[in-house]
Amino acid sequence: MKKIHIILISLLAFLTQGCEKALEEKPKTVLSPNQFFLNTGNYEATVKGIYGGLPLYFGASQEMITDLYAAPSSQVEQALQIYNNQPTESYYSSREAWNGPYAVIKNANFILKYLPEAPLGASTVANLTGEARFLRGYAFFQLVQLFGDVPLPLKVAEDYGDLRLPRTPQADVYKQILEDLLFAEANLPPTAAQPGRAYKWAATALLARVYLTMAGNPLNQTQYYKDALQKATDVITRGPFTLVNDYADVFHKVAYTTESIWEKQYTADRGGNPLHGASCTAEGYTPSLVPSANFIASFPNGDRRLQWGVMSNYPAPGGGTLARPFFHKFVDETLIDRGVLPSGAVVSYAIPILRFAEMYLIAAEAENAMNGPAQAYQYINQIRKRARIDKNNLTHVPDLAGLNQAQFQQAVWKEWDWEMHEEGLSWTTMKRTNTFNRIQVQRGATLAVPVGPYNQTWPIPIQEITNNNIPQNPAYR
Repeated sequence: MKKIHIILISLLAFLTQGCEKALEEKPKTVLSPNQFFLNTGNYEATVKGIYGGLPLYFGASQEMITDLYAAPSSQVEQALQIYNNQPTESYYSSREAWNGPYAVIKNANFILKYLPEAPLGASTVANLTGEARFLRGYAFFQLVQLFGDVPLPLKVAEDYGDLRLPRTPQADVYKQILEDLLFAEANLPPTAAQPGRAYKWAATALLARVYLTMAGNPLNQTQYYKDALQKATDVITRGPFTLVNDYADVFHKVAYTTESIWEKQYTADRGGNPLHGASCTAEGYTPSLVPSANFIASFPNGDRRLQWGVMSNYPAPGGGTLARPFFHKFVDETLIDRGVLPSGAVVSYAIPILRFAEMYLIAAEAENAMNGPAQAYQYINQIRKRARIDKNNLTHVPDLAGLNQAQFQQAVWKEWDWEMHEEGLSWTTMKRTNTFNRIQVQRGATLAVPVGPYNQTWPIPIQEITNNNIPQNPAYR
């Protein structure tokens, strides 16, 4: 009611005293940044607020157009078209994959504007700045992998013109990502202020991923294999992490494990992990992310990542078995047993964004790319040993040996799929390794559009093309 009175009074002033004076009235309910930051605790609160945009995970764009997945139901909106290699610039998955990271960047830029003058201790300012730059670098990294050349806003937009930025060449975007992450690594504390927040080792691990990406397709800046190896081995040898003994114990968690580097966590009964609904098979419901027969058949003998990670012939609550297998990493099967459809489920399992096992894969791939497999076996075989159903049975996921450089490369690429599937890396791994032809081999004539050069990027949302007058990526036609 008070708000209505304010509106009526303002309108009366406009009518009786003239337009000019009415326009001079100062709004009484707007809190300026200078007023907001009178409370010094709001600097940290603003940095923490950036995390509200996480996770930057979009299963349709980061997973579905790969050979790990089978066809989803035509009833899942837009999913079948994406699976058939025919996304368009109007799809919500493309829009969300663009808007989500840019929201993180906008919020990071806001606090970065005010932190230099913050009445806080120098170390606190450095830590909070490192945290904001870490999140900005991570968001730019997500964007550049999916869309290639992208606008590069590094300050708060003061007017509409500041929003209409041209696309920056991706090599320059990566330079900015490295600047942000190296600053974060140098200025963040060795342990996180709270679970889920950034810290030094998260920055080091993300740098390892970025360097490996830069060494691969499309930049092919192979000098960065050395940096990828260095950062990954720093985490392995100097970080506080250990591999969880059983692969199954990495997942279905609501708190960090010894393998967790950085995770998106949910508060029980207050937030839901979207990957349950994207993965869960139930009677009358087909998810969007379904394991392909080809992927299921590809696992080594005695692999826990298949035995636990992909559920086939799962008992249906009404008798018989479910019609399709499902990925288990993020699915609460007790809900299936109770007949709860995914649309009514709230599952609070954490989503790993960076985990320790990935550092071994990065080290193995980078070492092999530079020097061949001799010293790379130690990294990949650690992951394979952990994957054994029976750790004492050496025929279960046997150690690799006797491979040449090209054979080892193929082996480690497969290991990425087996170990990291459904964690947001499937599409970007395929791009980095330039192996989109795997989709063509598996699906062939069933694809609506054959695999081609356009698969290197996703279509930019039509709203951005219209509003910002920037060129579109090559179209899927």
